[in-house]
Amino acid sequence: MTKNAYIMGIGPAGLAAALALLSKGYSVHLIDSRCEDELFKRRQGVVINKDTIADFFDLTQLKSKGFYLNNRKEFHCRIIAPYNESSLDLDEEDQLDLSFFKLIENENTVVAVGDLQRYQYNKLKCIYARRGYTFNENSYEFTEEQQLVFHMGDAEIIEVQAQEQKITLKIAGEQQSYGFDLLIDASGKTAKSFTPIWNQQNPQFAIEYEKLENPEHNAFGIISLSIQNAPFEMIGTPVITPLDGKMGLSPVKVQELKELGWEHERSPVFFLKYSKTQQTVYAAGEIPECLLAENNPAKITQWFHRLMQLRLNNEKFRTKLSGLVSVFKIDIEIANCYAMPLPLGGNFCVIGDAFMPANFLLGHGIGNAFEDANELLEMVDNQFINQDFYREERVQEYREILSNFKDLIESNEQLAKLEYQLMGPK
Repeated sequence: MTKNAYIMGIGPAGLAAALALLSKGYSVHLIDSRCEDELFKRRQGVVINKDTIADFFDLTQLKSKGFYLNNRKEFHCRIIAPYNESSLDLDEEDQLDLSFFKLIENENTVVAVGDLQRYQYNKLKCIYARRGYTFNENSYEFTEEQQLVFHMGDAEIIEVQAQEQKITLKIAGEQQSYGFDLLIDASGKTAKSFTPIWNQQNPQFAIEYEKLENPEHNAFGIISLSIQNAPFEMIGTPVITPLDGKMGLSPVKVQELKELGWEHERSPVFFLKYSKTQQTVYAAGEIPECLLAENNPAKITQWFHRLMQLRLNNEKFRTKLSGLVSVFKIDIEIANCYAMPLPLGGNFCVIGDAFMPANFLLGHGIGNAFEDANELLEMVDNQFINQDFYREERVQEYREILSNFKDLIESNEQLAKLEYQLMGPK
């Protein structure tokens, strides 16, 4: 008999989990409170790393049709077509794949999360329609009994019962209860997330969270700006990260930032990504505490605009807010378990931000969400016996990132001060 998995959240983690569970013979039901238009309009940038890009390519038929993927460097990806591309018989799925890889190439591997989700969603539907796929030379076939069902904005969660492994949904005005073998929260870590509902209705199976060390300065922001007369350095190096060794500002420039509310003697850590095709720049990083409290889009725009001017030694470009602006604290914490065993033999599993919120210290990767989802391939086979090891692995990984973040701050300041002493203000 086919097992049933219900996934709360149709984000990158939820969609990746759906493919993993289809591979294991489950029928998969994905539920999100947002309608389709809302789901795919998120513009927050995420870095798709080399390994993830390679995995996406391996899920396509493009290699067998002569296409080649060149992604040996970070923030660089190029899909190389065969000489006979014009004569190839490319189907709708091939066109979908090519469009996605062209997007990754044009956006230097930093894409809007909504665009990533839309591709995953359409790709998953294609794979399900042909009842299977090949990945890393392994073939996976789906049975006729397996279902893939999406509920986007049309299903309300009424009740979830851990003891009976049942979830009650209200669809088109009617309530219906469904049994599940695996229930997954991939809905993120917000006020609309699923785990608080689970905890309230099933306190004896509640998911608890352990707070981890957070950065000393805990005020961050992200913004998307349209830009005119983009600086040459930005055009030549579309992605400028905190790790490139050139993000530290001189003491004179840091003093200028204090006029905008910055309270430290060091440079803020930030990340820039320029899009030539869209004529926009996506910026993310530390902001003054006062901007976190005020949450004023005009002042946040002013902050990142001035940061770019000082970092690029250029005041000739102009920027304008183009939609996305958000400020937040990181508040990293991790669930006490990856999967909660239930009395009838099933599990309640948390992945993505519901397991451990993504951190914004050294970039905006989506890798951890995919790792959580892909772990299901082995976890469902061994009854989640290795979940404690996986959880500790994630904790240690974050601690290393935080340590590197602290080292980065110190080294950037030393370099900036040394440069200032040798060359004077600039």
